[in-house]
Amino acid sequence: MTEPATPPTEEAVDLDLVRLVHVLSRRRWVVAACLLISVVSAALYAFTARPVYTAEALLLIEKETGQAYDDATKVDQVADDYYQTQYRLLRSRTLLRKVYAALGLEKTEEFASGIDSLAPRIAIAPVLRSRLVHVRADSFSPELAMKIANRLSETYVTDNIENKLFISKEILRTLRTDEGSKLSRESFHALPAVVNNQLIQNLKANHANLEARWSELSARYTPEHPVRARLKAELDAVRSRVEQETDRVVQGMKTELSGTLLGNNIRIVDPAELPERPSKPRKKRLLLLAALGGLLLGALAAFAVEALDQSIRSQEDVEQKLGLPFLGAVTKAELQEAATVSDYRALLTPADSLTGESLRNVRTMLGFAAVGGELKALLVTSTGQGEGKTFMATNLALVFAQLGERVLVIEGDLRRPSLHKRFRCSKERGLGHFLAHGQDVSELEGLVQPTDLPNLHVLPCGPIPPNPAELLSTPRVKGLVSWARGRYDRILVDGTPVFPISDALLWGGHLDAAVFVVKFGSVHAGLALRAHRKIQESGLKVAGAIINQVTWSAGGYYGDYYYAYRQGYGSSKSSARQGAAA
Repeated sequence: MTEPATPPTEEAVDLDLVRLVHVLSRRRWVVAACLLISVVSAALYAFTARPVYTAEALLLIEKETGQAYDDATKVDQVADDYYQTQYRLLRSRTLLRKVYAALGLEKTEEFASGIDSLAPRIAIAPVLRSRLVHVRADSFSPELAMKIANRLSETYVTDNIENKLFISKEILRTLRTDEGSKLSRESFHALPAVVNNQLIQNLKANHANLEARWSELSARYTPEHPVRARLKAELDAVRSRVEQETDRVVQGMKTELSGTLLGNNIRIVDPAELPERPSKPRKKRLLLLAALGGLLLGALAAFAVEALDQSIRSQEDVEQKLGLPFLGAVTKAELQEAATVSDYRALLTPADSLTGESLRNVRTMLGFAAVGGELKALLVTSTGQGEGKTFMATNLALVFAQLGERVLVIEGDLRRPSLHKRFRCSKERGLGHFLAHGQDVSELEGLVQPTDLPNLHVLPCGPIPPNPAELLSTPRVKGLVSWARGRYDRILVDGTPVFPISDALLWGGHLDAAVFVVKFGSVHAGLALRAHRKIQESGLKVAGAIINQVTWSAGGYYGDYYYAYRQGYGSSKSSARQGAAA
């Protein structure tokens, strides 16, 4: 049974939030660019767009049951879809076509392209939890916007009666056709309103009884008999009364169907008024939304750039992307290309030097890395050119020498040597001469040159040989390292980069470990990982990686560290020195 996942602690959540803030701080120019583009674009639109005016009318749409003489003509206005139907009718092309023609909109520049140009300018906005609805019309002209909103509302109210009486008018047209014909009179008697009339039913029943008596008396009396004459008069009177009542019912139906007595359940509550100011564009709102959108877009772009950025910038990058121990980060030093060892000492000596403190931390981490094994002979290398491996080799030699260790720095780059310039050493003879012509390791005593520091010696490259790779493959390299181990506490080889040449790998079988230098934010993690693997394949383990040339403005951990150091230790030490001088 698997154990339940441990929920993230408060500290982990805080660290994630801090990391997000650091990402935004480091990519602040991406955020600023997105914000600027968004705000400038919105401002250009807001101040160049043609203003649009909106006029608004308010309608009341009541629910009611349509009154008609017959269930066949009743309109259900209580159903749930009644209001949705009305809203669609307000935007129907038939209604818009009437408004378009009534106002002569085809003569205006804005709506000259036809009814399709009017439809997008109409908006129907029901008032929540009420029977009210706003009818809005947009136009570049405030007067035209008001006219469109009012005419649309008025036409809709008028059409509502017409729609309700559509079926009734068809029936009314039938009733008015051939009113005097015998067929029409018979159809009147068949109408449900006539058939269901109680008075007419009673009159017809009385008429039937009289007809029965008439048939009986017709067999007994002559037509001139007073009894038959009186009965005939009663029959004529009842028949006339039936026709009168039928005509009255039909006339009532005609009056009802004509809409004379029918009320309208839709009315205009507030007609549209002339708008005083444009509704679009809303400049302040638009600029605010653009700023918020620009910040959001900038944050997303910053995280996207961060995700796509495969350079090495932090301890997490070293450990996760390269799989190497993190030895430390060294801040960028303001040194000229022709700087000498004196300049390096001036950089490291001040007690408040952040670069010096960083290098001493690297020295301490190398001491921790040596626990359980020996890290006496180290190769200083990097992925490519310009990452500061020579700078790192020089300074590591200085900080180790400051501890009293005897240190030998070997200029192992036989192609582009520069270490001798920093130590002001002669380049007439050196490592290349020994590897090419040396007969015994004792010759190295004459090739190694002292420096200003008593414990620090340098073996320069000498003249650049034509075949560096062949020279580094000779057994003399092993003899050199063995000789140096017996005389020095620390051996640092300033090797070549791993790419594009592989001279540094030829030192692999003779040294204890390699110190991998990575320039901050400059080297692709994939290429650095390939360099790390090539070093391992050469038989040399990697003690760890150093991130070089970190700037305090990079943000994140290093920015906080720089600020804390300057405000704390740096300022206190400077104050102490000033107090001592006083």
